[in-house]
Amino acid sequence: MMPPPQTRSARILLAALLLTLAGITLSLSLALHEPWLGLTLSAHADSPGPGIAVSAVSRRGPAAMVQPGSRLLALGSGAQTMTLQPSDLIEEPDFFDSYAQVGQFFQRQSRLAALLAQPQVQLRWIDPDGEVATATVTPARHRPLSSLPMVFWFQLLCGSVALLVGAWVYALKPNHWPGRLLVLSGLMFLPNTFSAAVYSSRELALAGTLFEQLSAVNHLGGLGFGGALAALFLVYPARLASPRMLWPIALIVLAWWAADVLRLMPNVSWGIRLPLLLEILLAVALAVVQWRRSAMRAADRAALRWFILSAMLGAFTFVVLTFGSSLFGVFPPMQQGYAFGFFLAMYLGLALGVGRYHLFDLDRWAYRALLWVLGLGLIVVLDMLLVLLLDWRQDLSLVVTLLLAGLLYLPLRQWLWSRMVQGQLPPIEKLLPEIISVAFTPQSQERERRWLGLLDRLYQPLHNLPFDPEASGETIGLAQDGMELRVAAAGGMRARRLQGRSAGQRLFTVTDAELAASLVTLFNQAAAGRDALETGVQQERDRIASDLHDDIGAKLLTLRHLLHGEREQALLMTTIDQLRAIVRGLRQSAQPWEEFVADMRSETAQRLAAAGIALDWPPPLIRGLGAQQPASRGLTAQPPQDAAQQYHLRALLQEAVSNAIRHARATQVSVRLSLDDAGQMRLDVRDDGIGLDPGHAGSGHGLTSMQIRARALGGSIAWRQNTPQAATEAPAPGGGGTWVELVFPLRAGLI
Repeated sequence: MMPPPQTRSARILLAALLLTLAGITLSLSLALHEPWLGLTLSAHADSPGPGIAVSAVSRRGPAAMVQPGSRLLALGSGAQTMTLQPSDLIEEPDFFDSYAQVGQFFQRQSRLAALLAQPQVQLRWIDPDGEVATATVTPARHRPLSSLPMVFWFQLLCGSVALLVGAWVYALKPNHWPGRLLVLSGLMFLPNTFSAAVYSSRELALAGTLFEQLSAVNHLGGLGFGGALAALFLVYPARLASPRMLWPIALIVLAWWAADVLRLMPNVSWGIRLPLLLEILLAVALAVVQWRRSAMRAADRAALRWFILSAMLGAFTFVVLTFGSSLFGVFPPMQQGYAFGFFLAMYLGLALGVGRYHLFDLDRWAYRALLWVLGLGLIVVLDMLLVLLLDWRQDLSLVVTLLLAGLLYLPLRQWLWSRMVQGQLPPIEKLLPEIISVAFTPQSQERERRWLGLLDRLYQPLHNLPFDPEASGETIGLAQDGMELRVAAAGGMRARRLQGRSAGQRLFTVTDAELAASLVTLFNQAAAGRDALETGVQQERDRIASDLHDDIGAKLLTLRHLLHGEREQALLMTTIDQLRAIVRGLRQSAQPWEEFVADMRSETAQRLAAAGIALDWPPPLIRGLGAQQPASRGLTAQPPQDAAQQYHLRALLQEAVSNAIRHARATQVSVRLSLDDAGQMRLDVRDDGIGLDPGHAGSGHGLTSMQIRARALGGSIAWRQNTPQAATEAPAPGGGGTWVELVFPLRAGLI
């Protein structure tokens, strides 16, 4: 039975921690169980001379009589004496080109270690005054902990951090091949750094056999680290090869390491330098392939960018420190053990990529690091040019360099930062007018369309989808390593799920999420102001409607009992019906569609009957779906939600009928109400009267009012001569007359 994921992750991290502590304990044991003179020796001297320079002396050490600045010439015991050479302090035996030289180096280390293990050791040195001095000392059997140099602890730190970080990523994704290879590279980096920490920070010598064993462990760790790195890019971020192809890499690494240890290779370069170079080149080549193949996968490319950024920083810092020391003396000479820091930087960048940590915010970090690198590089290069080409003094050149960097680079840096990072999105103050305009859009469909258009224009997502955070349990903000940005509901509109920034080529960043949150806040505030305004307007409408209904309506009803003529009674009832329509429109109360159409038809029939005109009004039709079908089912699926639309439609029909009664001299009026499959509502009103002069169409107060109402509906209205040629969709009731055609988009509530 498999343990729970939390328990498995805890075991992985605990095992990595115990392995790290065991490695540290072993390294300390090997480093401290060596004879000690209390001298800090250096192969780099300020002035050339014989022997090895003494840079510091411990006052509690056996050789406290040696003065700093002296040069240690030889040491001996009894009849055995060895003259010291600067090469005895070489940190890494791979410095030599041939295996013969490496063997000689190990032999000298064995002889020196044997002399230091003697009870009494005779030292010979040249003091700072040039006088030769000798002394017999008793080396301490164990090296004190305080004598271990900083480079020793730094190398232990590099190996420990690499393994623990790799184990952390592996614990998160134990069944993930990139996580497995990452922790394997950390396992290889640990012995690589720990073994080097022991022999590179020795006081003078280690036993040749131990030194050779530590060097072999170092080579195994280095080759294993490089091989795991190359294998990682075979499966990360995309799988270029089957995991079965990883075993040949492991076999090749082991075979090459065995040939190096047994010295079967032609020389040291073939044994360790060439395979390491090939592994790094292979890893870089595979990384380039992965980069090209991840062109449309923003998350994969951002993960690779972690490695590229860390490799760039590590390599650049190494070059700056190396050349700054050797050419200009800006930095002190860097010990080789500190070079592990550059490999650790690359490893951490790769680990953050595999762990998919903050991929969404990498662009900002990458640009900031790039600008930092450019600034440091500018200072180094400019200082080099002033010193080498103009033969300036170093202190003067550095002052001028810093002055020019401040005057030229800092403004350039600010401009680049605004272009690369801040310029990607407009500032919120520039978007405020558009937000207010969108929030105050009267029609809900148009308001949502403009809101979605704003999000699409700002982020250019591959998909802009609605979702319900409460139902799905998903949080607002960045998700899926920056592949998705979830925008909260705004102004009564649903929350949105934006996927694939910039058409899938980039990830959403923290800046994107912050801007989206600000937009939602502003939109909600503007929508609240809109709602408050609409509430005030509606209250005023209700007041006016109440006054019309209670005062004028009551007087009209009273007047009804005073009139006796049928024509006057019909006119009064028409006025009362119009007043009711106005009151209903002011109160914004929507009717169910069937009731609304029935009211319009009944009102139109009464008015035409009073004028002696016949009405032809069949049921509404659905057109554009092949044969014409009754539209009642489609139109009653949902009642209309917008009473203002009903009000304008009713008023338009009333005005068209009024024109037919007053001016057309018609005997019949035909009304057609239809809906096509595109959601377009169509109202056709035709009469068989004398017709309308096209030159006067649209003129006059009534016709102008109809045009205004048509625009309020978002549609268009037209007047034509009702001829058989023009009336192709429905037969004209007669041979002439006027045809009023209104077309407008039906809103969501009516579909």
